[in-house]
Amino acid sequence: MDDESAFTKANRDNWNASSKAYQADHHAELEGDVLWGPSMPPERELRILGESVLGKDILEIACGGGQSAVHLATMGARVTAVDFSKAQLEHARAFARSKNASVRFLEADVQDLSMLDHGSFEIAFSAYALGFVEDIRRTFREVARVLRPGGLFAFSWMSPFFAMTEERGLLVKRSYFDRSPIVFEEKDGTEVDFHRTYGDWHRALTDAGFIVTDILEPEPLPRENTYADVFPLSKIRMIPGTTIWRALKPAPSEAMEERREAHGWR
Repeated sequence: MDDESAFTKANRDNWNASSKAYQADHHAELEGDVLWGPSMPPERELRILGESVLGKDILEIACGGGQSAVHLATMGARVTAVDFSKAQLEHARAFARSKNASVRFLEADVQDLSMLDHGSFEIAFSAYALGFVEDIRRTFREVARVLRPGGLFAFSWMSPFFAMTEERGLLVKRSYFDRSPIVFEEKDGTEVDFHRTYGDWHRALTDAGFIVTDILEPEPLPRENTYADVFPLSKIRMIPGTTIWRALKPAPSEAMEERREAHGWR
């Protein structure tokens, strides 16, 4: 993007610099299913994307190292995956080759999906990435544009309540309404998270034309995760670490009802 902000550039540079170490630490946990969040139940249990992805055209937003995209491709989906990190995409392409999986990987900022045609996909999703995106309204409008009528959009990110509390005593460390970027100085660069309230996420989805059907906060599995330095099990057992949103792009009433029944979306 020509108008890339300093925050977006910082996140891109950080992911390029940290990708090798990140994949060394987390690849095994990310492989084999869609991981919606630390210690979350797998997609095969949650069925966020429906009962089956066989033959579906699916877009992954901010795919990172490609583990989810590759898994869905091996399950029979036609998958396109977008990310802004060249280093993460190099890992994703190598991983896809190792699994003989066919995935179209594109290097792009998810705030601009102009390389994709209108109505190209039945499902779009993002697993724990959209909190790094600065202009979420623009991103949601782009997702709505590339989805077909009746299409599903699902994404997960840190619970707003998790972001405002510290582990010790679950004390409040910042205002729930403080929307200033959360900047972390890390060894490989700077990471920027964009805190949003539940109302902010919901309004951004509805303003983009989506109908929100579910807001899920699954209880964590009783085992520690490789992100325990940030998401220790002791904390996420007490306060949700992950929120999963599911929404539909409106379609004519009959088509919408048929699609809901076909995917088991009640």
